[in-house]
Amino acid sequence: MFARNFSRVLLSATALSLLSACAVVDKQDTAEKSNWFVSMFEKSGQEYAEKATMLYLQGDFDKSLQNTVEALKENPRNQQALLVGALASEKLGRYNRARQYYEDLIIINGDETSVLGSKDSQPHKIVETAKNNLRAITITQNKLTIENRDGSKSFSISEKSGAEQSKNTIAEALSKKSIPAVQTQPVGIDDIFNQNEQNIVSRFLILKELAEKDLITKEEFLTRRTANVGGLLPLTNPAPGVGVIEPVPSPDLIIERIEILKDGVETRAITPREFSAEREVIIEALMSPNPRERLKNKAPSKNILDAAKDLRRLEVLYELDLITSGEKEAEKKAIEKYLGIDRTPKKQEVKTQVKAEPVVKAKTEEVKPAVVTPKVEEKPIEQEIMAEEIVEIKTPQVSSPF
Repeated sequence: MFARNFSRVLLSATALSLLSACAVVDKQDTAEKSNWFVSMFEKSGQEYAEKATMLYLQGDFDKSLQNTVEALKENPRNQQALLVGALASEKLGRYNRARQYYEDLIIINGDETSVLGSKDSQPHKIVETAKNNLRAITITQNKLTIENRDGSKSFSISEKSGAEQSKNTIAEALSKKSIPAVQTQPVGIDDIFNQNEQNIVSRFLILKELAEKDLITKEEFLTRRTANVGGLLPLTNPAPGVGVIEPVPSPDLIIERIEILKDGVETRAITPREFSAEREVIIEALMSPNPRERLKNKAPSKNILDAAKDLRRLEVLYELDLITSGEKEAEKKAIEKYLGIDRTPKKQEVKTQVKAEPVVKAKTEEVKPAVVTPKVEEKPIEQEIMAEEIVEIKTPQVSSPF
C-alpha cells in the first residue's frame, strides 16, 4: 500500500516538474519570438529610409521627404526615417512637420545612433539629436524681431500689446524703487509720460537690466545710451533714433530669449555664430548705437504747468537711475531758461561815497569817459555740466563674456 502511494506521489512530482519546464521553455520561446517580431518590425521600411538618406545627402530634400513618407507608411517607428524626414523638413522650411518627427523620436526613446544632424560629425543617439534639434526649432519659430523695409530691426509685437508691456515695465521699476514722489500723489504713469515716452523709458530700463545681468557689455550699454539719451533729456542732448518710440516687449521676455539662445549653444542646438548674430539683432532692435534716422526733439514748455510736468518727469527718471544728477540739473536749467527764470545769484552793488572835489571853472569841453562793458559769451547749457558729473553716469558693473 505504502509503495503504491509513494509511486503515485513520485509520478505526480515528475509530471509537475515536466509541466513547469515546458512553461519556462514556452515563456522563453514566446519572448524570443516577440523580440524577433519587434526587431523585424523596426527594420521594416528600411529600404525607403536608406534611399531617403542618400537623397538628403545629395541635397534633394523634396524626394528625400517623399521616401521618408513611404518608409513611415510601412513602419511609423523607423528611427532613421523619422530623423531624415525631420532634417529634410527643416531644410524645406516645414518646421511643424519636423517638430512632429522629432517628438515621435523622443517618445520612442531608442538606442540607435547616427551622424545625421550631428553638429560635430560624430555619432550620437538619435533621441539626443532629436531633443537638440527640437530646441533649435523652438528658437527659430519664436524670433522676437523682424526686419523693416529700410533694413532696420524692430520687435514683432503689436502696438496695443507693446503699450501694455511698456507701462508694466515702468510700473514694476517704480514699485521696486518705492519712489515716494510717485506714490504719494494720486496720478498714474499716463499722467507722467505719454505713450511714446513710456516706450522710450521702457527701452532704457531694459537696456540697464541687460547690463546688470551681464547679457551686454559695458561698451554696448554706453554707446546705445549715449546715442539715444536725448529721448530722456530732449533739451540738452541730440534727438534719439526713431525706433525708440516703437512698441517693445517686456524685459523678462527679452532676457528669457537670450537665455534660451545661450542654452542652445551649450547643447549644440545652434552654433556660437548663430547665437551672436541673433543676440546682436535683439540688442539692435532694442536701441541702435548709430541711428539711421532721428526724431525731432521735444519743444521746450512755454507755460508753468507743462514745465512742472517736465520737472516731475526728471525726478522720476533720476530715481529710476536712468539719468545722473548732473544731467538732471542741466535739463532743469534748460527748462527754467525757456520759461525766463534765472536762478543764478546776482552780485550786490556796493555803494561807495566819494568826496566831492572843488569845482574849477574852466573853458574846457567836458569829456565823458567811455564806458566799456565786456561781452560775456553765453555758454550752451550742455556745457555747464562739470566733467566729474559726466563721469557719474551709472554704468552697471558688467563682466559680460559676449
